[in-house]
Amino acid sequence: MRCRSLALLLVLYTLTTFAAELPTQNPTPASIARQRFNQVFVKVIMPVTARIPKQDGPVVESWVAEQLKKQGESEYFAVTDWVPVCDGLLEDDEVDNRVWRGGLVGKNSGLFCPVDGDLPERKDGRVLVLVGGWDPGGGHAMKVTLVDEPGTRAVEPVLSYSARKEGKPIPSEKPLAFVAVLIGPPPRQRVTSRSNNE
Repeated sequence: MRCRSLALLLVLYTLTTFAAELPTQNPTPASIARQRFNQVFVKVIMPVTARIPKQDGPVVESWVAEQLKKQGESEYFAVTDWVPVCDGLLEDDEVDNRVWRGGLVGKNSGLFCPVDGDLPERKDGRVLVLVGGWDPGGGHAMKVTLVDEPGTRAVEPVLSYSARKEGKPIPSEKPLAFVAVLIGPPPRQRVTSRSNNE
């Protein structure tokens, strides 16, 4: 048994040494381009209604709470944490931008249809953020264009397309939900080469 353990350790040591000596791969142009984009994060927040009772959920940050208060919401809770919305702008890029599955804690089935995010446009230093799904017809969405700089943030209502007039919400329409958006810096680059001193 001891010989078998020693042999296994020797093989593992040899493989580890061999793997450490392999040359690293240079990043592809697509991965370099992706690293230059600022990251976009979203958080889904539900208002408390007769149909949607308050639940425990992820923390609602103070700046989000302040924005919700300005929009007339006094009771709400988060159903997601900060979820990244990936750029599908790069050619041949396949991304999973599922933001929320549409369910609440303790519910057997989803209360809403699954919700997805999208960044359909980055242009002139701005980024268009779209979060949609919510219902079978896809008639509800949150759409906002923000300055594409780290630290930019907003809280926007999810409204039906018919509840918008000239791109702005109609004041009497009650939001289905809210989406907080936060722009972060591009992902940190990994070190891809080793120094000669190692």
